[in-house]
Amino acid sequence: MDLALEMSKNLKAKNEQKVEIIIPTLNEESSIRELISDIRNFNCIAQNSILVIDGGSTDKTVEICNEENVIVLQQRRKGKGSAMREAVDATEADVIVFIDGDGTYSVNDLNSLLEPVLSDKADMVVGSRVLGDREKGSISKFNYLGNKLFNKTINFSLKTNVTDSLSGYRVLRREVFKDLILFSDSFEIEVEMTVEALAKGYRVQEIPIKYGKRKESQTKLNPLSDGIKISKTLLFITMNINPIKFFGLITIGFFLIGLIPISQIVYEKIILGNIISLPSVILATLLFVTGIMSLVIGLVSELVVRSRRRIEYLINHKN
Repeated sequence: MDLALEMSKNLKAKNEQKVEIIIPTLNEESSIRELISDIRNFNCIAQNSILVIDGGSTDKTVEICNEENVIVLQQRRKGKGSAMREAVDATEADVIVFIDGDGTYSVNDLNSLLEPVLSDKADMVVGSRVLGDREKGSISKFNYLGNKLFNKTINFSLKTNVTDSLSGYRVLRREVFKDLILFSDSFEIEVEMTVEALAKGYRVQEIPIKYGKRKESQTKLNPLSDGIKISKTLLFITMNINPIKFFGLITIGFFLIGLIPISQIVYEKIILGNIISLPSVILATLLFVTGIMSLVIGLVSELVVRSRRRIEYLINHKN
């Protein structure tokens, strides 16, 4: 795509590119000091700095960061998504690294994630917990199944092979992040980033990573409420990215259900000679009409989406 080509022309050498490691935190006193120490002691392939954005910790998280001479921003709005956007707005780095502050992700995987972006082989690199080694009990069965369902939905809609759309460990160029249309304020921002990047044609690569248990602190992710938020976000994104496939499935669903009353009508006509069940006729008609309407909505939505993409292309091409 034009934006990627433009960025590749202006790429600096690996050791000249500035990397900002952004750590969203909320009551992470049990892990944040060790994480900061691990980053500083790690032999990174690019110069980097650490930026912590805190969501209102009531423990010693901010105090520890100050003791470690790390820049700490206090986020203005609640939620991980808000924290990530505000942190990116505050940095001028060429490349952004997002890593959770709970100690579940290993700093030793950092170079593997950075390399493709710094070498212009990828626009976004996601650390896949599914492809890598996971500590037993690090991901609950409920979260694992939910992640798998989201990935299958994305892959079906975009014809991709994503394995971990919800990973919180990822690297991308700041220009790429700025180009993504992100609305989410909470944990659903990660799946939104993945889908947006894929839909815009960016090169998204997954790298196997190690994933461990949280260090003492409790998870901020609520499987039920956040799962519903992520599902709604994914549904909305899928509907906007590939509407013809989305509404096409709904159309097929209505048609298949409509075959039930239709079979009743056909049976009565052939066997009894007359159609006795009037409600079956009405139900079948409603189902098939609704299915046709869904298909029309899908076709119109597809036209709108393609027109929007053309406008975005022309704007980016002009700039």
